[in-house]
Amino acid sequence: MDEILEKYQVRKSNRQKAEFISYLKGRLEKSGFDKEKDITVEEKGRGLVKSRNIIVGNPETAKVFFTAHYDTCAVIPFPNLIAPTNPVIFIGYQLVLTALLIVIAAAVAYPVMLATKNPFAAYDTFLGMLLLMLYHLLFGYRNKHTANDNTSGVVLLTKILESLPEAEREKVCVVYFDNEEKGLLGSVFFAKKHKDVMKNKLLINFDCVGDGDNIVTMAKGKAREDKLYPLFTEALEQEEKTADVVYLCRNMKVMMFPSDQSNYNKGIGVCSLKKGIFGRYVARIHTPLDTKCREENIIYLTRAMTRFVAKIGQE
Repeated sequence: MDEILEKYQVRKSNRQKAEFISYLKGRLEKSGFDKEKDITVEEKGRGLVKSRNIIVGNPETAKVFFTAHYDTCAVIPFPNLIAPTNPVIFIGYQLVLTALLIVIAAAVAYPVMLATKNPFAAYDTFLGMLLLMLYHLLFGYRNKHTANDNTSGVVLLTKILESLPEAEREKVCVVYFDNEEKGLLGSVFFAKKHKDVMKNKLLINFDCVGDGDNIVTMAKGKAREDKLYPLFTEALEQEEKTADVVYLCRNMKVMMFPSDQSNYNKGIGVCSLKKGIFGRYVARIHTPLDTKCREENIIYLTRAMTRFVAKIGQE
């Protein structure tokens, strides 16, 4: 088990994030990175919505970006099921969750209506309950188990950095995004700050790559047109031959995978999915059941991305 999984699975509060940043700098320093020159932290905001993106490498000169969000979510009683390749299931489940929140708020407001005979008091109770539940989803009690969402992505980025030969590192900029769970705030901040740089750069975002043996890539149209895209898919295909995974390449006109890649013209989302009766899906995230991170997935993606970076410049 990686030390991040053992000791740094919770990265929700500002203090927990600061501790992780300090740990990451020390760990990467052991692999030859200069924690002052090679690793920067860009900050925006304060308090509950303070974003601190961790950047390893030079955004100006990098050929490709590898990213993952390192913040973690609040614990909730029901899983956030995501089905990137099945829009009907994905949208249907989100509607069910929305309806469930409304039903809970109405169930709390109804006794108030009976007791007070005051519709305004009942409405205020209903609205207050909705706001309270939404607040919990964003800022509530930390989930202690985040193996898949998104400690898997954090471990992967770190393994890639440690595996890259020093001569290859300048080709890549790795960004650990903050506040994805609060509405992609960290990646929005990075996209605005580096607007000119990111117009034509390929960005590969790893989110929930630990649970399930179907590794799926979801690329926007402009990403598929990039000259590096064939090298990316070829590396994944080559490594699949000797790995305990199934690689699936998906061209997404509508990105049904709500993560940080959606903020970039040439964004590609990468996740691992389970296969079920209704298609492929991510489950158990945002709950205490998020405890699985397949070592096979991390090894496969690390080797594939290392192979991919080595090919950049030879196209």
